[in-house]
Amino acid sequence: MQFIVVTTDYAGLGFAVRLQAEGHDVILATHPDPTVIASPEDCIRYQRTGEGLVRKDSLSDLMAVRERYRDAYWIWDLNHSVEENETLRGEHFRVLGGGVHAYRMEHDRQACLEFVAEYGLLAPPSVRFNRPAEAISFCKEQPDIAYVYKPDLGDNFETFLPESEDPADANRELQIHLRSLEENNGVRSAFLLQERKDGVETNVEVWFQKGEPVFAFMDLECKRRHVQDLGELTGCALDYVFTIPIESRAVAASIGKMAPAYRAMNYTGFADANYIAAKDGVWFLEKCERLGYNAHPNLFWNLAKSGVGETFAALVDGGFEPNFAEGFGASVTMSTKENSPPDKPIQFPSKLERDLYFYDVYRRDDLYLTAGSDRNGDVLLVTGYGFTMPTAWEAVMKKASEIKFPYRYYRPDGDQTNFPSSPIRRYEALKGMGYI
Repeated sequence: MQFIVVTTDYAGLGFAVRLQAEGHDVILATHPDPTVIASPEDCIRYQRTGEGLVRKDSLSDLMAVRERYRDAYWIWDLNHSVEENETLRGEHFRVLGGGVHAYRMEHDRQACLEFVAEYGLLAPPSVRFNRPAEAISFCKEQPDIAYVYKPDLGDNFETFLPESEDPADANRELQIHLRSLEENNGVRSAFLLQERKDGVETNVEVWFQKGEPVFAFMDLECKRRHVQDLGELTGCALDYVFTIPIESRAVAASIGKMAPAYRAMNYTGFADANYIAAKDGVWFLEKCERLGYNAHPNLFWNLAKSGVGETFAALVDGGFEPNFAEGFGASVTMSTKENSPPDKPIQFPSKLERDLYFYDVYRRDDLYLTAGSDRNGDVLLVTGYGFTMPTAWEAVMKKASEIKFPYRYYRPDGDQTNFPSSPIRRYEALKGMGYI
């Protein structure tokens, strides 16, 4: 089979490499954001990523001759390149991921909230502000309520979540953060203050085929870079995945509520929702319809009994049957320092290669090197399997210890329970509450 993995930032590089290893014909179709390749050096680093690992071509060039690839499967690694995606769909190409609806749900929060509210999913109460000073006054009027700062536009890492568990202390903590933004002109667009709800945060994903749910799994992740969930937000620092029944309470309380919408769209693909299971009900946080990182590499590398290509093709063409193992997949993100110089060697035993998911990597002869394109310094994911969460984590840590590159960093605390967002603590709580 032939697969074209469409990417802007090489999030899908690891999938392209795995598909090729499975014996498929693969092209990584690049479509960079102009700001990412603004300087000649940035452009060189971007173009270098993935070299020696998989064939690359520009999405624009492939679109110009797309009829040659009529039989290929076009896989969108994230929500981007909407015009090209919709063109292919309109011409009845095989496409998985992306598109207008998915892009809007991820990037237009108000539209997303209105959509899910139609199906009974409500976000914690929030108030929109244009200036920090207005928000500070609001916090002073609600001194015993904790809030989370969320940009109305922009990257998720700009979210500010107070660390104090006491609501009044958290409120004061947020006021100080808002004061710093006001004094440093750190806010250039509107933002939200969302009431912080006490409960258990989780992510549930359901796969749909022609509008019908066919598979579900749960992802418990930590998004902060440093131990005990401290430091800045990142896409995912570590996570666990495991399958759950479509009939489970975890699904029924979230994606299951929106099943009529996916049925009406005749939707094929992935749909996940982040929410908080609290004493006063379920509170919606966000949702998206796309491949997710670390969740999907973790799922495919650790639990899938069928190949990535076989699974993608079956989902697109029809006839998909879930074929995943019981137990737990675990992953950890390995990073170098931010804005690191490129061309640093990555050393690992060859036996580990199939357990890795590459991001910021290229190959020259028999050397694996960092490309330096990812400014946050994320290099690769390491994955491992276990019958329990602790044994899955033990497998990941053993592998991570054998991988070497300059300034390497990864979180070693995925099996600890001494911080509130511990995945093991959350799993036990969700199980006790009857969600899984």
